Amino acid sequence: MLFSFLLTFISGISLLLLVLTISLILIGAENVLHGTHGTDASLLAPYKRFIAGRCSDKCPPPFLYASCFSLLMIFLFIPMGSLPQFVETEGDFVVVIFLLLASQGLYIRGMKIFSGEIYQSFDSKELFVLSKLAVAMIAMGGTLSWYALNRGMPGSIFSFETFTATSLWTVTGPWGKLGTAMFLMLLTAVSPSRRITKSRIIDNVQIPEIFDAIRSMIAPAMIVSVFFPMRLGLALGLIGFKMYLVDFVFFWIKVMFVQVILIPFASKAFRGTADKWREKLESLPEIVIGVSGVIFFMLDLYI
Repeated sequence: MLFSFLLTFISGISLLLLVLTISLILIGAENVLHGTHGTDASLLAPYKRFIAGRCSDKCPPPFLYASCFSLLMIFLFIPMGSLPQFVETEGDFVVVIFLLLASQGLYIRGMKIFSGEIYQSFDSKELFVLSKLAVAMIAMGGTLSWYALNRGMPGSIFSFETFTATSLWTVTGPWGKLGTAMFLMLLTAVSPSRRITKSRIIDNVQIPEIFDAIRSMIAPAMIVSVFFPMRLGLALGLIGFKMYLVDFVFFWIKVMFVQVILIPFASKAFRGTADKWREKLESLPEIVIGVSGVIFFMLDLYI
C-alpha cells in the first residue's frame, strides 16, 4: 500500500512538472507571437528563467508558491486525451472553482507582500480575472451537469470526464449546439491571456511569470477537454500505449492552438465589439453570453 501511494505521488508530481514545463513554453510562444516586451521574450526564455531559479532582490513569499500550486492542481482533474483524470472525483467542477478562487486569494495576498508597487499598478480586471473564470465555470458546470442528468449521459454529472467521453456536439440538438457555442465563447472571453492582462516580465523573479503561464493555460485545457475531446489515436485505430501517447500529444497540440492563436485573436475581436456595452456594465457582455448559453440548453432539454 505504501509503495502504491509513493508511486501515485511521484506520478502526480511528474505530471505537474510536465504541465508546468508546457505552460512556460506556451507563454514563451505567446510572448514571441504577440510581441510581449521584457528582459528576454524569446520562446524558451520563461523556461530558462525558471531553471535559473534566482531572485534579484528578494524571493517571492510562500503565498505566491501556494497560489501557483493551487493552479497546477487543477490539471489533475482534467482528462488529457484518452488518459483519464489523474484524480477522479464526482465533483470536478466544484473542486476547480474552489482552486481558482483559492489561487486568486493567495496571489493577491502574495503580491501585496512581494511588491507593493506592482500590486498598486494592477487594475481590477487583472486582479479578479480568476474569479470571473470561476463564475463562468459555475454557470457552465451547473448547466451542463443538469443537462447530463436529464439526458441520461453516462458518468458523474459534475465530472469533466463525462463530457470528454461523450461529446456535447453529438448529443445536443440545434438549441444545445447554440448553447455549447455560447459557453465556448464565454470561456474564451473570460480566459486570462497575454492579450487580456498586462504582462510584466521581471528579470530573475520567476513566480509572477510562472503564475501568469499556468493561469493562461487553464481555460484552454478546459476548452479542449469539454468542447473538443476528439481522440486522434482512437480514430486511427490504435490501441494500448500508442493510442494513449498519440491522444496525449494531440491534446496538448489542441491546447497550444487554443491558447496561442484562438483565444488571443478571438478575445481581441470580442473586446472590440463589447466596448460600448462595458460603458454601462463592466461584465455585461459575458453575462449576456452566459445567460444565453443557459437558456439555449434549457430549450434543447425541454422543447
